[in-house]
Amino acid sequence: MLSCNKSRQDSCLCGSGEAYHHCCFPFHNGDSYPETAEQLMRSRYVAYAKQLAPYLLQTWCLENRPDSIEFDQNIIWTKLTIQSKKKGRKKDRDGWVTFTATYQVNPLEFKTLVLKEKSIFSRDKNKHWCYVSGTFL
Repeated sequence: MLSCNKSRQDSCLCGSGEAYHHCCFPFHNGDSYPETAEQLMRSRYVAYAKQLAPYLLQTWCLENRPDSIEFDQNIIWTKLTIQSKKKGRKKDRDGWVTFTATYQVNPLEFKTLVLKEKSIFSRDKNKHWCYVSGTFL
């Protein structure tokens, strides 16, 4: 279980406009599961920003899941923008989300970098969304 501490009232880093406590925290804490591929993608982005390796591994499809995740301590994720999505709804079994994530490697340099990716998602044996793979654009 994760503690929510002072971030309860802060806007969620996923860009939903909701408070973290009501947005991605229930997924990260294991209280609920994303209902759509986009929700999973947003929650995984926040998990990268917060360096929540257990959540990232848990939501990675078993066939492609790495043994561990190492984070670059110099990266600060700053913004997520959804470019497009296809399928990935509550009734679907698969889908994809294309997004742009901005980040800084050294915040003192004020240089913003961009990562663009098309992420593929599917349902696991428990019918929960999981990350299959991604292609950098």
